[in-house]
Amino acid sequence: MSKLSTIQCLGGKSLKIYGNHFRYPKLWIKRGNEDEIEIESITPNLKYLGDDEDPIVTNTYLTNLGGDGSYPTESTIDKNVINARFYFKFGDWWDYKLAKHDIYRYFSSKEIFRIRTDGEPGVVKYVKAGNFTIAPIEQFARTSVFTIPFENPSGYKYSLTTSDQLMNYDQEAWMLYGGNIPNGENLDYHFINKQSFRVFNASDITIDPYFQRHELNIIMEHFGDGFKLINNTTKTSWSYKGQMNNTDKVILQGINTFKNGILDNNNTDFGYITLATGWNEFSVVGAGDLDITFSFPFIYLG
Repeated sequence: MSKLSTIQCLGGKSLKIYGNHFRYPKLWIKRGNEDEIEIESITPNLKYLGDDEDPIVTNTYLTNLGGDGSYPTESTIDKNVINARFYFKFGDWWDYKLAKHDIYRYFSSKEIFRIRTDGEPGVVKYVKAGNFTIAPIEQFARTSVFTIPFENPSGYKYSLTTSDQLMNYDQEAWMLYGGNIPNGENLDYHFINKQSFRVFNASDITIDPYFQRHELNIIMEHFGDGFKLINNTTKTSWSYKGQMNNTDKVILQGINTFKNGILDNNNTDFGYITLATGWNEFSVVGAGDLDITFSFPFIYLG
């Protein structure tokens, strides 16, 4: 049996060594609507060495002319950069030029990239590749180490799948989302014939489709008159005034309501729902038969 040891690579990651073989960390990437691939498939001998990032918080202050100090007004999460480090080796100058071309051709795309690693396999980031330089580590060397700055416009990280798909996900999704998932709790996001229930938001922040334009889809089926949905935790609510039969489906998609795929805001009170971090206590008024599903990605920082 091979002896196991570890070394530190660029980006602070540990590489596991079995005998004389490194076990490199994994990076999966999805460009636009293409299938997800391992980074190593872009060009021969390309290896991922790890990445580093920090959340960016921008604070805004109000200053009074002639007065000391400033008053804080708001704080926002700003875009950040994920610095991903890579390594590849090559046999000769022509191999180097071909590999360099393969890498630039892939990452010079105008598409959004979705990236995730084996360190957080259930967490994804939606990024654009910034400018970067590829060169041998020194003259006449046959290896290159370089960094790609992935620009993350939202500043967020997201769960790979949405809340309502967790139980169906084939990679043990419940094990992938870290400490925000409560231990031993059965998390439901689909409720039938319940006038009160609770929804768990495993995000690091409040899900707010109005002010922050976060993704939140609430899918509802009901037979009868209008009804009201209330989040007692965040004091937000939404009312539907239209009639529904047993084939209708109403979706509150962020701040817009659709009935059977057609915009139907005029049959609402123009309310919306937010989800606080942790448990959210809900009430339903006027629809004892409501079939309701909450579908949203969890949002993480740092």
